[in-house]
Amino acid sequence: MLDSSTERQQNQIQSELHLKDLVAVVLRHWKVVVLVPVLVAGGAYFSGRDAISQWQSGLTIQISSPKQVFARLDDIDVDELALKTDPILSEALILTTQGLALEVVKDLHLELEMSDPSLGRADYFTPLSVDDSPVRGEYELRFVGDGTVQLRDSSGALIAEGPIEQPLEGPGFTLQPVPDPTFQGSVRFRVVSPEFAASWVSAGLSYTVREGTNAVDIFFTATDRTLVPHILNQAANQLRLDGARRARQIARIKREYIAEQVDRANEQFEAKLKELQGYKERQQITDLTAEEGAVVQAIQNLEQQRQQVLVQMATFRSAMAPPDSIGIETLNRLAAVEGISDNTALSFQIQNLLQLYDERRKLTAGALGLKDDNPQVDAVNQRIGRANTALHNAVGAALESLNDRLDALQDKIDEQRATLRAFPGKETRIAQLRLEEDILNQTLQYLLGQYESARMQEATIAPYITILDGASPPFQIGTSLKQKIVLGFLVGLLIGFGGAFFLEYLDQTIKSATDIERLLRIPVLGMIPSKISAAVSGNGRRLGLITIDQLEPDEPITEAYRGLRTNVTFVGAEKPIQFVAVTSPGPGEGKSTTATNLALTLSLSGHRTILIDGDLRRPQTHRAFGIVQDPGLTDVLVGAVDPREAIRPGVSERLDLLPAGSTPPNPSELLGSERMGSLISELRQQYDYIIIDTPPVLPVTDAVVVASGADATILVVRSGDTEERTAQRALEQLERVGARIAGAVLNGITSKRESYYSYYNYRSSRGSRSPNRSLRSRIAQLF
Repeated sequence: MLDSSTERQQNQIQSELHLKDLVAVVLRHWKVVVLVPVLVAGGAYFSGRDAISQWQSGLTIQISSPKQVFARLDDIDVDELALKTDPILSEALILTTQGLALEVVKDLHLELEMSDPSLGRADYFTPLSVDDSPVRGEYELRFVGDGTVQLRDSSGALIAEGPIEQPLEGPGFTLQPVPDPTFQGSVRFRVVSPEFAASWVSAGLSYTVREGTNAVDIFFTATDRTLVPHILNQAANQLRLDGARRARQIARIKREYIAEQVDRANEQFEAKLKELQGYKERQQITDLTAEEGAVVQAIQNLEQQRQQVLVQMATFRSAMAPPDSIGIETLNRLAAVEGISDNTALSFQIQNLLQLYDERRKLTAGALGLKDDNPQVDAVNQRIGRANTALHNAVGAALESLNDRLDALQDKIDEQRATLRAFPGKETRIAQLRLEEDILNQTLQYLLGQYESARMQEATIAPYITILDGASPPFQIGTSLKQKIVLGFLVGLLIGFGGAFFLEYLDQTIKSATDIERLLRIPVLGMIPSKISAAVSGNGRRLGLITIDQLEPDEPITEAYRGLRTNVTFVGAEKPIQFVAVTSPGPGEGKSTTATNLALTLSLSGHRTILIDGDLRRPQTHRAFGIVQDPGLTDVLVGAVDPREAIRPGVSERLDLLPAGSTPPNPSELLGSERMGSLISELRQQYDYIIIDTPPVLPVTDAVVVASGADATILVVRSGDTEERTAQRALEQLERVGARIAGAVLNGITSKRESYYSYYNYRSSRGSRSPNRSLRSRIAQLF
């Protein structure tokens, strides 16, 4: 049944994507689907077989708040700002510092490391000592079969030799070989700088905080399985001792400062006592008036305030050293300064810097944290630098304020002293001397009390970090070689499938009958195989067009053309067709071969048929039958010959041929002339079917002219060659002139694209196996 373009658009069936369509895409590009997973899995194998295993160990610590320790150093209560300091943040920042890593390197002698990271140092030797400046470079430890061990440098020169139980001394280090009677050979190790060893120790440390607790899980990752738990234990122990060490350092600085003040005050007090005693002995005056006593008391109070301001200023100056960076410890000390909460600007800068440190901790914490060179971390570091500058400025302003206060106190003291000097006589001098003696005495007593308190605090400071669990046995992390291969194969398979569908997307050609029905919305009348296995017919013709009379009767291509004949016959069941035009979107798609073999199959089925070569530009059909081109259709249309003279009768049984004739200058005008219509009318009276081979639709208009007057038009497309858009444009041009489209012929298909065409080989196959059984047998053979 034939539908017009409008009817097809109104009754078109929405195409559905079936599983078989997806399978067909994979089968068309099976090489990509197979090759890519193999390559990716192979790459994973070659890249992973030499990969060094990573080992990890973990332990848990509990961090108590250090605020009480630092608060006791100043004998004051910690204000709200100090309470906001995160102790976990403070200790986490210290855990990743180079200073702590250097302590670990020093304790475990990590300057001696294996040249091959996959080897464990403890399996071959144990370092006993390392000097401050060992000779760096690479060394070889050679185990001789008689129980002797040799130490050689990178050039092979012998440095030390002895039995395996005896330590070996190298240039700046001493090591103890590990006895292993089964091992004979040599291993290489090297001596590196402490800073270099500390860098990979810091890089391997990470931590996670247990939510809602003050417990922290610390992890260390490295390639030396035996060293991993020892390094982790040592790092945790150093972290535990570091807090107490920092608190003791602060206490020591304070004690030393107070001791200096005590010595100075003691000297001044003793000198003043001597001066007062000498004056009394000379003048013999000892009493003071009540008014003079009040002035003396005021001077004493002012002097005490002055000493407190001096202590605060000293605390500020010591807390700000070094001036380039302010750490968590410094912030704690600043927060503990008496009266800090009254300074709004300074409190704000301290809080701002604490928040920035916390933000950087969250970005860099853990094994998945960002590195220091990350742009986001760098931006936070820049903000921290600006906050450091602002805090320095705020502390400087606070120092200036304290200095102004100190000057004001000194002015008041000088004013009171001037008042005291206004009293007459010798009593005034005695009062002044007693005042100075009392002031110096009170200052000395205050400083002595502060000194004793600082000394006791320094002696009683204890660590505030507790190690709950020691380092766990090391366990391997990362992906094994087998997992890498499997993962690589799965990723490659995904890429292969994606590549197959991407290639399918790029390939915009018609490949199957489903494509024709989906894109063109016309029925498929026939599918012609591309491979011909039989030889040519017995007459030995080897011509440009292959015809079915040259092939064996059971060839797949012969059966395909028979199916095309049957479908054409059924197309005309409702509305009879007699004049059939065969065309294609472009050249080389098999329209001439299809027209010739369609005419042959119709004639062999008992219908009187004539084949007309309407391709006046590039005629082909006369070559299939080995006849000359002239005279032909062109000569008939121009009136040069009678149709009976141009038609070659009996080129095959019940098949006549009208060749193209000489090439005219105006083919489209001749094909659309009245003479052409008259010729077709005459031939309708003589033949059951008139098959005409026309030029391609898109290059010229000849086919459109012929198709407009034909009973039916067959559009021939080549599988894997005809582009979808080309076929659509050809169909649109035919529909535009009202051509009656019978359907399409898919030419050049393969068994991969239309698997059921393998049924044509059924008659020539051995035995009586079914296609499904044959398929199962092939799958079984693959495995």
